[in-house]
Amino acid sequence: MRRGSYLRAALAIGVVAGLASTAAPVRAQEPGVSDTEITIGAIGALTGPLAFIGTPGRDGMTLALNEINQKGGVCGRKLKLNYEHASTPAESLAAVKKLVEQDKVFALVLASGSTGAAAAADYVRQVGVPTYNLYGSTPIIREPFSKNVFHGAIVPVEVAAPGLISMFYDEGHKPQKIGVLAGTYAFPQATLKAVEDHLKAQKVDYALEKFDQSARDFTSQLVSFGRQKVDSVLILGSFSEAGFAIKQARELGMTNIRWVLDGSAVSRAIVPIIGNADGIRGYFNNPAFPGQNDTVKEFEARLKTFLGSMPQGRPNNYDMIAYGSTYVVAEAIQGTGCQLTRDKFLASWSSLKDAGPTKMGGLDVSFPESFTETDHQGNYRLGATVVKNGEWQVYRVIERP
Repeated sequence: MRRGSYLRAALAIGVVAGLASTAAPVRAQEPGVSDTEITIGAIGALTGPLAFIGTPGRDGMTLALNEINQKGGVCGRKLKLNYEHASTPAESLAAVKKLVEQDKVFALVLASGSTGAAAAADYVRQVGVPTYNLYGSTPIIREPFSKNVFHGAIVPVEVAAPGLISMFYDEGHKPQKIGVLAGTYAFPQATLKAVEDHLKAQKVDYALEKFDQSARDFTSQLVSFGRQKVDSVLILGSFSEAGFAIKQARELGMTNIRWVLDGSAVSRAIVPIIGNADGIRGYFNNPAFPGQNDTVKEFEARLKTFLGSMPQGRPNNYDMIAYGSTYVVAEAIQGTGCQLTRDKFLASWSSLKDAGPTKMGGLDVSFPESFTETDHQGNYRLGATVVKNGEWQVYRVIERP
């Protein structure tokens, strides 16, 4: 072939190649996805008063990811976790922005409770990153509805409130006046509004007292309850706040009180604070409490092996939720048919039915979660718990009202 023919052939090949590339452009790599990894970002407090939420969030997620990755990961890729400490609203928003804009994660998990969820709500809706709200009950993260924001084990406050109040009436108990002792920070305040709305609608007589986060002295609030002849008390706060309040109430002579606690206080760690905690009730966001059945005992053993030793009060609600929720994320990724785009991921997540760890070889320690295109609340059930012989146990499942 002559030189001119070579040139014409080369030009022809170049034109064909150019047309081929124009006709079938290569899609840019999706944020957080490589040939070997899918990166998930998460925030939660690892120090400070909210570390009892954020640290188990990190540990439960990591345990689940390790199990999934040991089985080969999802879609031929390992799942990687970037976990950022965040406690205050400012820290939470900054951590979320870092994960999305710098780390470029595929999806975001809010393991921060209501404070961090409220701080991040507008931003995650604006940028459209797939977001899983693990622990936040605040309506700020739930309303308005957004196609990229999902909620798991923690039920809406409109579901939690009647569930809490129902426990005052279990076993034929008839409260004459209910005292509500509520923290002034985000999570208790979100629940408080729904509790008050429910009590008013049911025409239940109640008294309200408040306390600041990490409070240790509840004397004035308890004295007020005593003057008002309160015989049943609902505490909206952490296990340490609830523990000190109950301990001080007994020291003040407040006996024969029915105590009901929200989910943040239902923890083994409250028992050493109170001493005899038998009879205290509350809700749990999982179907069984640690130690209550073989599945949860196995989970506890695996978590202990992973951590080296079990911290006091662990595993708690948040360990179990984080573990189960991580399997839900993995199942949603798998449901894309390995077409790893955020749009496919959101579509897959919105169609999950009874998602949970067992489907991918994990332990079903959480309620199964189901979603639709118009309802991104995965779970509506609660476990009603009571302390018997020094141990919490779920004694009935509270269904959606």
